[in-house]
Amino acid sequence: MESRSERRLVTCVFVDIVGSTALGQSLGPERMQRVLSESFAKISSLALTEGGTIEKYIGDEVFVLFGAPAAHSDDVGRALRMADAAVRWASTSGSPVDVRIGIETGEALIDLDAVAQRQRMAVGGCVTTAARLMTQAEPNSVVVGPVSHAAAARLATFDDLGELQLKGLGKTAAFRLTGLSQSREGDLPLIGRETELESLGSAFAAAREGRPKLVLLVGPPGIGKTRILEEFGRSVATEATVLEARCRPGTEVGSSPLRDLLRGTDPDRLPPALAHSAGIRTDPRLMALSALDRRTEMQSAWVEYLSRLTARRPVVICIEDLHWAEGEVVRLLDRLVSGSKSRLMVVGTARPEFPGMPLLRPSEDRLTLELPPLSPPAAAALAQAAAGRDVDVGRAEGHPLFIVELARSRGTPETTVPVTVQAAIGARLDELEPAERELLQTAAVIGETFDMQGAALLSQHDPSVVAGSLARLSHLRYLHPVNGTFRFNHALVHDIAYGRLPVDRRLRLHAQYAQEGVQANNAEALAHHWWEALGSPDAEWVWASEAEREPMRLEAVRAHLAAGRGLGDRLAYDRMVETFGRALRLTKDPIERAQIEEAFGLACARNAKGDEAAQHRVSAIGLYKTAGQTAPLALYADTLDLLAFNWGYFQHRPEFQDTQNLIAEGIGSARLSGDRANLFRLLVQQAVFDNDATVLDECAALLESAPDLRPYGDALWRLAVAHFTTTRDLGQALMAMERSFELARAGALFNEPEALMWRSEAYFHTGDLARAEADADRLLEISQTKSAHTRQHGIASKARVLWGRGDWPGVVRWGAELRALVERNPDSSWCIAGANLAGYAAVAEIMTGASAPSDLEQFAKRLLPEAAPTRAATLLLPSVMSKWAVNEVDVRRAYAAETAIWERESVWDLTETNVALGHAIRQQWAEATDMLPRLDQMAERGAVFARAMAAALREEIAAAKGGPKPRHHELRSLGYDGVSQLLSYRAP
Repeated sequence: MESRSERRLVTCVFVDIVGSTALGQSLGPERMQRVLSESFAKISSLALTEGGTIEKYIGDEVFVLFGAPAAHSDDVGRALRMADAAVRWASTSGSPVDVRIGIETGEALIDLDAVAQRQRMAVGGCVTTAARLMTQAEPNSVVVGPVSHAAAARLATFDDLGELQLKGLGKTAAFRLTGLSQSREGDLPLIGRETELESLGSAFAAAREGRPKLVLLVGPPGIGKTRILEEFGRSVATEATVLEARCRPGTEVGSSPLRDLLRGTDPDRLPPALAHSAGIRTDPRLMALSALDRRTEMQSAWVEYLSRLTARRPVVICIEDLHWAEGEVVRLLDRLVSGSKSRLMVVGTARPEFPGMPLLRPSEDRLTLELPPLSPPAAAALAQAAAGRDVDVGRAEGHPLFIVELARSRGTPETTVPVTVQAAIGARLDELEPAERELLQTAAVIGETFDMQGAALLSQHDPSVVAGSLARLSHLRYLHPVNGTFRFNHALVHDIAYGRLPVDRRLRLHAQYAQEGVQANNAEALAHHWWEALGSPDAEWVWASEAEREPMRLEAVRAHLAAGRGLGDRLAYDRMVETFGRALRLTKDPIERAQIEEAFGLACARNAKGDEAAQHRVSAIGLYKTAGQTAPLALYADTLDLLAFNWGYFQHRPEFQDTQNLIAEGIGSARLSGDRANLFRLLVQQAVFDNDATVLDECAALLESAPDLRPYGDALWRLAVAHFTTTRDLGQALMAMERSFELARAGALFNEPEALMWRSEAYFHTGDLARAEADADRLLEISQTKSAHTRQHGIASKARVLWGRGDWPGVVRWGAELRALVERNPDSSWCIAGANLAGYAAVAEIMTGASAPSDLEQFAKRLLPEAAPTRAATLLLPSVMSKWAVNEVDVRRAYAAETAIWERESVWDLTETNVALGHAIRQQWAEATDMLPRLDQMAERGAVFARAMAAALREEIAAAKGGPKPRHHELRSLGYDGVSQLLSYRAP
């Protein structure tokens, strides 16, 4: 039968009987055996008193374990108290032996079935460390390891021994125990519990007037019940007698809470029934009575006793942990405040599952205060008080104990659960029956939220049995029901329960759940569970059989691919990168890895991450070559789409020659393979990237001979961009664009957001502002669920139309939206569209009577960090309107045909509007005259706006020579009122 094992947080104590060898020679074996037996008995007694377990005896050593088989919230403190008591015994009892002790805390694998045999119950690094620390201790001293020391910083005092060289472990920080501390968490201010203290104060005021009150502070462990009780007790101590008591679980040996209430009273003067109820001495007379009569006698004795006390001054009974109280204690408390006129108040703390609650009769004298988690501001204030600095403790979810311990932890809050928190949660888990605890642990594999079917599957129990157990665990507040599922009451409870599973069982449960518990269409859940089953180094020994591991690995790769694509589609970029990264770690051969790199690159492209997209796609091409295969032509074309059309996606420009080589390589492969559709795509990319119109004839021939144009749908709007950049033939460009949209309606694959931006641009320059705006509005709608970069395209397209019309307030609003978008997405890349919008917004500010932003140049550089010519062109108009310096050289480069594509403003400003307006504003009429032939030429090729612009510019030139006042009739009839206003603008 497989042993029942768990990973546990334990504190290991090794005690060595010093001097036994020498004593054995002087005392003889019989006397020495007696000395050792007495020593072992004393150490065992001290250990058991503190709740420790004797793991085993090894020669002259004793190994004591705290935290298994049952954990306590203060196991480190218990271990220190036991060790301190052992040293004091050895030092003062007259025993002929000394002790030396080593202590360390950590995670160990515990065989819970081996407790009775005391044979190799615990295995873990902390066991070895504690044993090695023991060898470093002087006689009658205790040496503590770093984890125990960190957990006990407020429980004891230590001398720092520095780093000790431990055999087989290397250098380890060590500390000598010098004393136990009495510090309490009450040293921290009570924060966020003003409402509860006010309610307690009101109840005390009533009790003080002779109306007894019973108040319950209810909440899970660590929520702050004790801390509120302490604060309240101190607040009334000057005007009331405060009696304190604590109930203990049945597994702990301790005095009765009623005896606690009589502390300080002479036992011989107590009435017999009172002494009997508190377990101080037995009263034979009471024992002869029936159970009901005996209860009545004892309750009456307490009523009389407290009546005498309250006659002198009010009495407040503070009693902790009523959920562990015996039923007779709860009945007594109920009786004390029922129908009495004494000045008595009882305040008790209890967990939500308090089983004695039905024993308290409903009455207006009862008040229950359920403690909620702290609000975020209160949680932040408590964390600051605990750590002395601002600390993010969001993981604590408002739980005071977790807040304090996470704040004080020296680890990283996102990854480290402090020992004190682990111990508190572990102790609560150990209050469960083994079967229920195991159910929680196996369900934790599914996640913080799970359903009954999943829990039944992994626990291998009948669903009806599991349903009953889950209902009980919900009642006990380990879980809470949520829409037909169950959720752990706190994320850290889930983490500790999950962490207790042995590694091999944990991995196998994840694999089982991936195979049998997750729906096939839930790719992210599948990827998660397969990764947990196969992704860690432990998987190498858990899944030692290749025949067992390989089918699971293939399933895991498929799940990660699907999950990565889905995350990319949802713009969950960070998780997408993590998922594809895991997929790559699960691969075994170049082809498999190339396929993942290809999918990774596509997802990055959809998230406007050009650098990463190109890197992964080029890597995929290289992996295909490594495997001796030709990379798919679509991979070349997809890679070059980014480099030729989406250069704004890049934070850092790729090498120009590398891109040209990749284009040539792709075109060569396409010609060899006869893949005409991808050859068309690659030729269009070459036309745009190299500003090479000579390949457009071949593109036209490929279209002419294609039996089905649908495979060309997405490439056709890109052909329109090629006409923008090479021929500046707006007629040809718009024709290609319209064919592309027509094919999309027939089912062709199509990048609608990109195509809408370019078609909006085409309409702007062909003089159709209504259609340009319609496309911009559609793009704005689509971009709500796309990347920040695509959202920028929509904003810029809309603002350009408003800028043309002269809706200056509207342009200002969209400019503010762009700035907010950039602020919200500090890691995103931007492009020529955003930079032009920055310029439009600055112009609009000036036209509304304000000034261009003082940080305009800096903002433009944020949008286009490596494209100085484009920046100069976008800033031209606000600069001349503000009489700022203009970099004329860079402006000319931005419109030059030989300039690289990613520095060319003419891609966006086809009609060189910025330049024409700049000349007019500065009254550079000779330069404006030189522009007219280019505008006329574009007008002949479909640029209606260019014709209207040329006409208006001629009017301005004529007016400067004494001609009539310009009317810009053609511009204004098309709706370009804003351009008309700018042509007439003269800087003050």
